[in-house]
Amino acid sequence: MRVLLAPHGTRGDVQPLLALALGLRRRGHDVSFLAPDNFVAWIRGYGFACEPNGVDVEAALRSPDGDLSSLRWQLRHFKTVLMPALFDSFMRIDLDVDLIVAAGVQLAASSVAEWKDIPYASIAFCPCAVPNSAAPPPPVRTQTLPRWVNRLLWDVGLPLGGLALRGLINDGRKRLGLEPVSNPLSLLGGEPVIVAADRDLGPLAHDAPRTVVATDAWILDEPAPFLDPRVDAFLDRDPPPIYAGFGSMVAKRSATLASHVVDAARAVGRRLILAGGWASLDRHVTDADDVLAVTAVPHRIVFPRVAAVVHHGGAGTTTAAARAGAPQVVLPHLLDQFYWAHRVEQLGLGPRAFPVDLVTADILTDRIATALEDWSIRERTRALAPAIAARNGVDAAVDHLETLLVGQEPD
Repeated sequence: MRVLLAPHGTRGDVQPLLALALGLRRRGHDVSFLAPDNFVAWIRGYGFACEPNGVDVEAALRSPDGDLSSLRWQLRHFKTVLMPALFDSFMRIDLDVDLIVAAGVQLAASSVAEWKDIPYASIAFCPCAVPNSAAPPPPVRTQTLPRWVNRLLWDVGLPLGGLALRGLINDGRKRLGLEPVSNPLSLLGGEPVIVAADRDLGPLAHDAPRTVVATDAWILDEPAPFLDPRVDAFLDRDPPPIYAGFGSMVAKRSATLASHVVDAARAVGRRLILAGGWASLDRHVTDADDVLAVTAVPHRIVFPRVAAVVHHGGAGTTTAAARAGAPQVVLPHLLDQFYWAHRVEQLGLGPRAFPVDLVTADILTDRIATALEDWSIRERTRALAPAIAARNGVDAAVDHLETLLVGQEPD
């Protein structure tokens, strides 16, 4: 079959679909991409056709006013940049495909699939992305609410979220000659959705919509990536260092956050590898005997060699640390990161999380010390790691997509 994969978002939204693409290709399917401009070259490097969707996500978030935590900025970005670009990009590419698969903030794909009468599936990387009573909608930080409150928040939140997006999506639907929808987010309960999350780290709630199926996380199988010799040498020294990195999150107080991380690592007497990420934290740190600042590192080969992982709570980073058996200290920034932070604590893989916008050097020192010294955390991470590391949900996802295309119910 011919499959168009259309992710939109940060690397955490794109990399799993690259893993899926490789799985589809192994089965003999023809795969192409429509992806953010800043990921096009990377995807093409794996031999896939990839068209840019007209939005450079990294540039948007690095811009002076870019702020994912601001609802006002999100709505302005959606209206002036994102939604026009997403619909435009679909209208200029070849849509002679058998299936469209979307992920992240790809809000045009379902309408385009309806327009062209193409089977469609959406992908989520967290079970809290679909209505359920086990977790509140992603904007909610508190993860310990009663189940009935979680369900109420979904019942209230979906209409409100749909109201905010309705005009933007209906403008695009009008261009396609489609009827307007009253609540675009209501599709979350009616369209095929695959939740690609590890069964232990993020189990699907029993009352998730019937159209939702779960696989394990999709892991990008690739040859051992290049590791900077400086990082390799730093890791070879004893005792193992701490890793800290916040991926695609762009912290508004990046210098302060970098300072907190360095101070906390020194307070617990551990060396530090600081990955700057999109926030460029490495620019605020001077290398020293006990600190190595880099842009990024390959998690798969670095995490098994560190004493603890300090991160933002993205689905991919949480899974990578769990696969490596590394204790985790989570400083969630937004959305589903609060869910993953809570799961890390629930499973005993790390101490209680603390929101990044409230953290201090003293608080971070306390959390890192707990991650390093609490024997139960060390034992729990080591106990869970082999099972999590052995799983890859790509094949199960390919099976499900194949059944969708032939109109069969999955087993």
